[in-house]
Amino acid sequence: MGESKNDTPFDNPESDQCHCPICLEKVRNPKYLPCYHTFCESYIQTYISSTATRKDNETLKSMIECPVCRRCIEAPRNDISSEDWASELPKNKLILTLSVDPGQDENKNCMFCKRLEKTVLANHWCKSCIEAICEDCKSLHRAAPSLQNHKIVKLSNIKEVNSEIEIEESCPLHTGKVIDVFCHDHQELCCSVCLVKQHKLCKNVNTLEDKAHEVDRESIRKTAFKYISLEKTVQDILLENQNKVSELNTRKQEICMTTEEKVQEIKSLVDNAHAMWLKRFEQNHADSVGNIEIASEELRRFFTTVHEARTMLQSVLKSGSSKQLFVTNYKLQNQISDHITRLKSLDIWKFPEDYKQYNSDFLSQISNTNEFEDVVLSKQQSTAVDRILLGAQDMSKKDWMKVTFNKLSQITGFSERVYYGLFIHDTKIVLSLSDPPSLKIYDISKATGECIHTEKCQDKPHGICHSGLSLNEIYVSFKNFINHYRIDVAETTTFTILKTIQLEEPMLAISCGPTAAFAANDTKRMICSLDFSVIHSSAYKHSGVVPFVASSLISDLHCFIRDEMVIVVDGNNKEIFRSTRHGNLRGLAFDLKDNTFVCKHKSTKLKQFKCDKSESRDIVLEGMTETYNVILHPAGEKILVLDYCKKCCVYQIS
Repeated sequence: MGESKNDTPFDNPESDQCHCPICLEKVRNPKYLPCYHTFCESYIQTYISSTATRKDNETLKSMIECPVCRRCIEAPRNDISSEDWASELPKNKLILTLSVDPGQDENKNCMFCKRLEKTVLANHWCKSCIEAICEDCKSLHRAAPSLQNHKIVKLSNIKEVNSEIEIEESCPLHTGKVIDVFCHDHQELCCSVCLVKQHKLCKNVNTLEDKAHEVDRESIRKTAFKYISLEKTVQDILLENQNKVSELNTRKQEICMTTEEKVQEIKSLVDNAHAMWLKRFEQNHADSVGNIEIASEELRRFFTTVHEARTMLQSVLKSGSSKQLFVTNYKLQNQISDHITRLKSLDIWKFPEDYKQYNSDFLSQISNTNEFEDVVLSKQQSTAVDRILLGAQDMSKKDWMKVTFNKLSQITGFSERVYYGLFIHDTKIVLSLSDPPSLKIYDISKATGECIHTEKCQDKPHGICHSGLSLNEIYVSFKNFINHYRIDVAETTTFTILKTIQLEEPMLAISCGPTAAFAANDTKRMICSLDFSVIHSSAYKHSGVVPFVASSLISDLHCFIRDEMVIVVDGNNKEIFRSTRHGNLRGLAFDLKDNTFVCKHKSTKLKQFKCDKSESRDIVLEGMTETYNVILHPAGEKILVLDYCKKCCVYQIS
């Protein structure tokens, strides 16, 4: 991130504090649910008492929803009280350890002796028991085999007490067992019983001690910074929702005022019609605003998940051991991934956009129908989940050199060959066509894609790419200028030109990364600023009908084809990688780990090169005849492959 350790938010004491999502105070006696969200024991007990419900059959277990992510949690057994349920939830020992203060009164006397009703001054701290002990109890630790491996330090050495924290994580399935291995085949943390019962045939299993040696703290530090960016994205969306509610309220008031002026002119005839109209409008408005509030509440819950994850990861980065860092990072990434999956599954993202009143001739309406014509509400699909997915894109746990491709949809019957395309939604793509000049939107939610909109263009469109975090905002190159579009797909599809950029050099293929843009024409390739001002240009000769370039979604890398090789350069045009020669290479794209996909003309396969040059592979794609260009969904979920034989296919990546 380009920051020194002293400049990071990890050194802010407030950011290290873990807070209960219910009471919003520093968590006390922390207990966690199976989804890993942590709460004060007293508050989660109150929550269980007030919200626990039974399934349809009264003899079955009670259940609750997590206050943060809404995951359904079953009681451990039938007829359990809320007090026992909360008491039996596992303690979050990591939070207890991270927040320990050896100077507190409860830590001044030996806890072992206190249980024997003796008061003995403590002078040591057992990091495994998380308790203060005296000299005699320290000796007892050395004598008892089960306690010999406990880490004991002097209580006076606060720095040593609060460093290299490492606790034994309890297995959620087997009482009394601790997590000590990681199964790569199932991507699961396991205890010894899990290993014997469920993973004895797994070939790729490591101890946590082995995994601790592989932990890359800098990579996890970058993940923590990514959580900060993701928090900001959610905050921005919430603010946009708040502003949209304000805009809708303003528009409602404007229309009501206009309507009221007309009503006064014919008051004696329209009082009843006006009252009925207003009642319907108020109800529609309440429903519209209520939908935004429901979505905002879900986003606030997700913000809590991200905030908790960031706070925990920062704390463990500062004080935890490498093993603890690995376990915590794994659990938090699963937690965020599960919450995003739930957000995607909710049917709440079709937002009200604006009110329209097409006819205010109320006297005519009263004469004909005895009622006012209703105000029309327009809606559009929210980009909130898309932006969250893009904000979390490089947190992917995929091994991109092993992902598989399952065909979802196919589009055929083009009147001409299509060379450039882009995802503008999970189920919508846009393609650039030259004859007649147009941009076509296709719905790919079914096995056979369907054209749902054609946007005619005055000039011939060429390359297209995203302009930022919103999938529905794109750049389209018209060779000598670039249009910045916002595409809204709702009941109707609209293209809005946000800006037109006049180009210094003609540009056919274009792509945008986080910090720079990349472009090419028939004779030059160019590295540009994000407004397409040329920073560097080089002579270039493409193979095939049109040029192809690609930019990384997570770094400053760009790639292109030269002399039948894939060439990768950074933002300063320094060469990072070149492949061996492979004839007839065409379109290409980066994955979310900066490996490159490349199409090979007259081949049904997709080639993939690993970013560190160590390996490559051929990927067989169902339905392909001659691969010609490849486009990755920015969230890494899907891939679009254009076929030279006037068709294209969309594949799910898993």
